[in-house]
Amino acid sequence: MNAPARATRSRYVAPIPAFADAFTAARSSLPGKEAPAIQDWRQLHFDRFLETGLPTPRVEQWKYTNIARAANVPMALATRPNVGLGDVQRYFTGGPLARRLIFVNGHLASELSHVRGLPQGVRVESLGKLLQDEPEWSARALGGPAEPHSFADLNAAFLQSGAWIELGDGAVLEHPLQLLFLTVGQPAAVMAHPRIVVRLGKEARLHLIETHIGLAPGHCLTNLVGHYELGEKARLTHDRLQLGSAGTSFVGLNRQRLAERAELKQTLATLGGALVRNETDLHLVGSFVEAQLNGVYMPIGEEHVDNVIRIHHEAPDGHSDQFYKGVMDDRAHAAFAGKIIVHQDAQRTNAFQRNDNLLLSDDAEISSKPELEIYADDVKCSHGATCGELDRTALFYLRSRGLDRAQAESILTFAFAAEVIERFVDPAVRKLARECLVARTPGGAGLSDLL
Repeated sequence: MNAPARATRSRYVAPIPAFADAFTAARSSLPGKEAPAIQDWRQLHFDRFLETGLPTPRVEQWKYTNIARAANVPMALATRPNVGLGDVQRYFTGGPLARRLIFVNGHLASELSHVRGLPQGVRVESLGKLLQDEPEWSARALGGPAEPHSFADLNAAFLQSGAWIELGDGAVLEHPLQLLFLTVGQPAAVMAHPRIVVRLGKEARLHLIETHIGLAPGHCLTNLVGHYELGEKARLTHDRLQLGSAGTSFVGLNRQRLAERAELKQTLATLGGALVRNETDLHLVGSFVEAQLNGVYMPIGEEHVDNVIRIHHEAPDGHSDQFYKGVMDDRAHAAFAGKIIVHQDAQRTNAFQRNDNLLLSDDAEISSKPELEIYADDVKCSHGATCGELDRTALFYLRSRGLDRAQAESILTFAFAAEVIERFVDPAVRKLARECLVARTPGGAGLSDLL
């Protein structure tokens, strides 16, 4: 065995045979099962998944997450449990005129969804229906394999459903579109593999709300892949809220490309889930692009949250801003790895990155790794990370105003994380995030007035 092969073998572990068994069993029921183009597309990705294997912490981008421990276990494809309107209505966001696609353990709940009456130039479809009804077109539209990625390949092999969202040139969806993913954990481990495809034409505008809710504890791995293409002067507002339950795990990969003068504002709150990993690969391929990525995470107990962000500035005069905050309690662990890459032609780039963290327990842990990689000489870039306890001066001030120590600590903790939550555009998303934040804050019961 040559040296590169040995290095690859040591950085990845072979998937257990249960994956091949699950793939063989599922092929006859997955959408597009009768179309050779889809079958070939699935087989190509599954073969590459088997060849690549699952990453270990020796892979730099997985340094802080031992994903094989959670994912390299026998899992069947998740079936759809019975979920009714009363179970999910409290998680509706976007207002009464919002359209929604609702998924339960990766399966589209068409009777709960509503995407009718869309304006001209706007297309919102179930990806599972497209695979079934238009397999040849779907195989071309989904494209061939990009660079190898274990979970992206696994997603393609088992792809069941998801959302295809396309806005033509100048198209505007005035009211938000919500993608609501509901997870109902099972006694035995199961997995779901949804996908989101968003294509915005020139000057198109969309407010997308992506909500992940754990309805019941148990074992369920959600492996989500998102592809986003923003055309010239397109604008995407993307509110993302993750409220997982005990035992559920989430692995997400978002690949995004922004053309000239496109704008992206994304806010992410991760407030629950045994293991959550969010990976973003953002390419600013046009000039005068604006990209803002906000995030907050608050793991408790023994939860684990990992955020990995790579922003590629490939054209001049681009601007990006990362603002992430974390609160860790009990024995929780979080990781933030943000990297800004300024390519040689990306002169006059402005790129900023900030990661602030608050530790509430001596046993909690944060791993923060901000990076800059700059090949242009006319840029303004900065990055930094902080980690510490609650500010003693602020605590003294609040206690001098009559609050006991527990009340003062609760208020400061909530205020630290709420700075990001207030950046959600949709008020219903902000309210849901605040409620969960209060529930996770020590002594949070006394903070109800802040909701």
